Amino acid sequence: MRTPRALVRALSLLVLLALVGSATGPGSAPATASGAPASGPAPQLTQVRFGSPLAISDAGVFLGRARGFFQAQGLDVDVLHFQSGPDLIPPMASGELQVGGGGLSIAVLNAIDRGVRIRAVADKGNSRPGFEFVQVPVRRDLLDSGEVRQLADLRGRRLGVSALRASAEAITAQVLAQGGLGIDQVELVPMGYPDMLVALGNRAIDGGVLIEPVLSAAFSRGLAAPWEPGQVSAAYGGGYQAAVLFYAEQFATQTDLARRFMLAYLQGVRVYNDAFLKGEGRDDVVRVLADATPIKDLSAYEQMQMAALDPDGQIHRPSLQMEVDYHRGRGYYTGGSTLDTLIDMSFAQYAAQQLGPYR
Repeated sequence: MRTPRALVRALSLLVLLALVGSATGPGSAPATASGAPASGPAPQLTQVRFGSPLAISDAGVFLGRARGFFQAQGLDVDVLHFQSGPDLIPPMASGELQVGGGGLSIAVLNAIDRGVRIRAVADKGNSRPGFEFVQVPVRRDLLDSGEVRQLADLRGRRLGVSALRASAEAITAQVLAQGGLGIDQVELVPMGYPDMLVALGNRAIDGGVLIEPVLSAAFSRGLAAPWEPGQVSAAYGGGYQAAVLFYAEQFATQTDLARRFMLAYLQGVRVYNDAFLKGEGRDDVVRVLADATPIKDLSAYEQMQMAALDPDGQIHRPSLQMEVDYHRGRGYYTGGSTLDTLIDMSFAQYAAQQLGPYR
C-alpha cells in the first residue's frame, strides 16, 4: 500500500526537527535571528551609598552618575543628603554609608581618636586662583569709603562665620595673620550663610567667611566686595582644601570596589574640569549640577566662583595641616590623630595612573 504524500512530508519534518534538536544539545542557548546566542540578564550592580550636603563640589559623583561612569564600573551609587559633614560620621562608622564628602573637622579627628577608621582619599573641593569659591570679603561701603584698606583695619570689627571652633574660624585666623592680627582682635559672629547677606545689608557685620552661592549673591547685590587680602588661597600658600572625599574603613578594605569607585569619580571630576577650565560641554555640566544641587538657577553658574577639583584627586595637605595646628594651638583639639592617620592617597593614585595624565 502506498503511503500518502502528506504523511511522508510530515514524517520528514519530524526527523529534521529531531536532528536540529540533537545538534544544538539540551543545554544550548536559543539562537537569535542573527545566529548569536540570546543575551542573558544584565549583570547586577553593586550599590554604594554616598552622603554629602549636596554641594557643587560633589560634581565628580554627580557627573559620574550622569555620564554612566559608575555603571560602567559595575556600581550603582545612591546619593544621600546630610546636613553637615559631622553627620556622616555615625553611618560611616557603622558601615551604612560607604563614601562621604565633607571638611576636615574636629569631629572627624575625635572620631578617629575613638577608633572610628575613616580615610580621606581624594580632593572634593579646593579654593585656588581662578576658583576662589571661599573668600573673606568686606562690606562694599567700608572699602569704597576707605575705612578699610588693609587687614589691620579689621581690628575690632565684627566678622561672620558659619561656626566657631571650625574651619570658618581657622580661615579667619589665617587670613588675619597675614596682616599681623590675631583672632582675638576681632569679634566673630556665628550665623548661617544666608543670614550673612542680611547682616551685611543692615551693617550688623563688617565682613565674613563666605562661600558660593552666597558669595556671588553678596557681590551682585553690592553688599560686599572682593579684595586681595581676602583671597583665602593666598593665605594658605596657594590653595585651601575645603572638602575631601572620605571612605569608610569597611569600604576601603574592599580594594577592587574602592578602586572602581575612584576611577569613575575621577572621570567625573575630569568632565567638570573640561567644562570650567576648557569650556567644553559646559552647558551640559551646568544642567547636571542644577539638577543635583539646590542651586537651580542656571544663570547663577555664570556669576559664581566655582570650586576647584583636582583631576588626579590630589589633596592640598599643607592647608589641612595649618587647620589642625590652629585647632591644637587654641586647645580645641587635644587628641593624638595626625594627617598620616587620616589621609590615604593610594586609591586616587591608582585611578590617576589608570586614566593617564589630564590634558
